[in-house]
Amino acid sequence: MISCDEKIYKKTKKFLEEKNDPNILEKLKVIEEVLNIKNKEERLYYLYDLICNYLDKEFKDNNICEFKCDICIRGRDAIDRKIKKETYKNGCCYNDMSKQNCMYLEEDGTCKTKNIGCKLFTCHYLKKKGYKYRLNNIYLAKYFFNLRQKFYIESAFRLSKEEVIKGILERG
Repeated sequence: MISCDEKIYKKTKKFLEEKNDPNILEKLKVIEEVLNIKNKEERLYYLYDLICNYLDKEFKDNNICEFKCDICIRGRDAIDRKIKKETYKNGCCYNDMSKQNCMYLEEDGTCKTKNIGCKLFTCHYLKKKGYKYRLNNIYLAKYFFNLRQKFYIESAFRLSKEEVIKGILERG
């Protein structure tokens, strides 16, 4: 009988092979590291951090939000179209309705808590450019979470990592 962990490994390997991923061996080693953590909560925290780090790197390395002087592409478009706003800075971390930045936003533009839902979010400007992030597209997440957990993670904005992990465990 194949264990759940073996199924996750095999499915992830197949997923990466189908995508012709050039870093398949490196990514499978990461999956092995995750699977070697037997404590469910410890595994979840480790996996959660890996996914956040992956998304941070993806957005920063590719400058997906096209930040210039703390203003993203959406903010610059609002300026160009003369749309009056309280501020154009900090992109999606600023809430136009509450007129304040997310409480987790650091002065250097980083997030003091890790929130996968926030990191997966893409505004309509990015969607027009073809960017749409979902857990099912991330090898680290595709087979580690059930449907209810994925939905929760993708819609749990502006919550601490601990709150999100608690919600994931409740849905597991």
